[in-house]
Amino acid sequence: MQLALVSPGCAIFCQVLSVFGIVFLVVLGLLFNAEVEELVGSTEDPVNPKEVGHACFLAAGIYTAFFVCCSCQQFVRKADTRRARRL
Repeated sequence: MQLALVSPGCAIFCQVLSVFGIVFLVVLGLLFNAEVEELVGSTEDPVNPKEVGHACFLAAGIYTAFFVCCSCQQFVRKADTRRARRL
């Protein structure tokens, strides 16, 4: 029974992309929550920067879920490889 859903290359790429997305979105969320002047100072900026910060944290959580999923895929792939070597 094979539980791996994606190839190892795709899983690694997803992990790397997720790490960058998590870092970027958390920093952006912190900046919006702190109401940094460069992000909330003009007339075209969001009305409620705290909600934008919350949305950034939510998106970072989604990226974290993808990171965990791809990490599990890597673990399953390694377990399948070890199992195949024993046979």
